[in-house]
Amino acid sequence: MRVATRGRAASRIGARFVGVGMITAVALGLAAGPASAQPGPPSDAGVQPVEVAGNPTFASLDPEVWGTFNCQGQPIRIEDPEEGDTSGPITITNIDANNTFDFEVDEDFAVIGVIVKGGPNANVYDYRPTGIQADENLHAPINPNNGQFYGLSHIDFCVVPDGNNT
Repeated sequence: MRVATRGRAASRIGARFVGVGMITAVALGLAAGPASAQPGPPSDAGVQPVEVAGNPTFASLDPEVWGTFNCQGQPIRIEDPEEGDTSGPITITNIDANNTFDFEVDEDFAVIGVIVKGGPNANVYDYRPTGIQADENLHAPINPNNGQFYGLSHIDFCVVPDGNNT
């Protein structure tokens, strides 16, 4: 019969504590890692953005979640947006230092959706069923590393004739 000496038993117990300590450290490291981005506050019209992973388009949004955005023709994309940019009936009316922006659309049209790409994800603003002709303080998701909105990569607008906003 083999009897463990006190040194061996202490050695085993010590190894177990080291193992538990390492597992705990890894778990705490994962829990303390950077949080995922958040969509941020609603626009001035009260539309709460929903963060969508990656680089979505209106066509790629899950129809079981979003239904279908029936944009007239192709959605309008404004790359690297700047204040005063115009594309078709859309005008960017303000971009501030916080990376928020305002838009307006010609009176014959309405916007039923906006996708704001910034950082690894995008925010989707859904104005259906009525659509809207202007809104303020739209933004990309919040960067969890600094608490600020990500910079604006591009903005997609789903535009329809005013009065046909479904």
